[in-house]
Amino acid sequence: MTVYVITHKPFEYNLPDGYQPLLVGADFNSNPNNYLTDNTGDNISSLNKSFCELTGLYWMWKNAPETGNIGLVHYRRYFGKHDFGGKKAALWHLKNIVTHHVSPAPQSLLDNCLKNADLIVSHPDILGSHNIWDHYAAHHYIKDLEITRNVIKDLTPSYLLSFDTVMKGTSLALYNMFYTSRSVMNDYCEWLFPILFEVEKRTDISNYDPYQYRLYGFLSERLFNVWIQQNKQLKVKYLTVFNTQNLEKGQMFKYYKQRLKYHLNKR
Repeated sequence: MTVYVITHKPFEYNLPDGYQPLLVGADFNSNPNNYLTDNTGDNISSLNKSFCELTGLYWMWKNAPETGNIGLVHYRRYFGKHDFGGKKAALWHLKNIVTHHVSPAPQSLLDNCLKNADLIVSHPDILGSHNIWDHYAAHHYIKDLEITRNVIKDLTPSYLLSFDTVMKGTSLALYNMFYTSRSVMNDYCEWLFPILFEVEKRTDISNYDPYQYRLYGFLSERLFNVWIQQNKQLKVKYLTVFNTQNLEKGQMFKYYKQRLKYHLNKR
């Protein structure tokens, strides 16, 4: 079992057994703590500014050991021990902020979840009052999502209905976080990366600001949900995600307000 903790910089957080930091964008990010890096073996480390944590996922797909369960989290986002959303999630986040007492789900809990599930992902978030398509249009360039739909139509047309279904919905499992078997991750990556590489050929992001330049990371969050929608034979377990930065006092009220907006009375 290895949960790869995606990071682009050194961080100070005690990790449970089985968690391994993976520095992404290692072609240009410094590595004073000698973390594992995404620029060895078969890799796309140089694409990190537009592919975000996906350069880590690609490295995991191509270079991580073939056996055992495998997962991806972030240096500041982890799966917690609970599986709720809505009011319970909002109250749980508030408790974490007040007590500063929360830790990543241990190996035993994650592996135990996979006894009755095939895939662990983040508990879905409600993205305000918009559906997923309109939410993307409000925050990014909708032409890129239109191109993505066309690529799916061209490369994997059987997924088109699932794509449209997800886009009409109002919630997403975010952050590209997961824990699963190596074979399930392989199946997902074999579908995802050909789509993204083709989208990359058809899009021009040379004039995008640094935020919008992260295009393929944003798209993949939506595409992960499309893949889950399509592969309904997989049993999915949802776990609540916490953000270590939101345990800081300065973030307390801002984050709790956001949680209320996304969750309260929604689930």
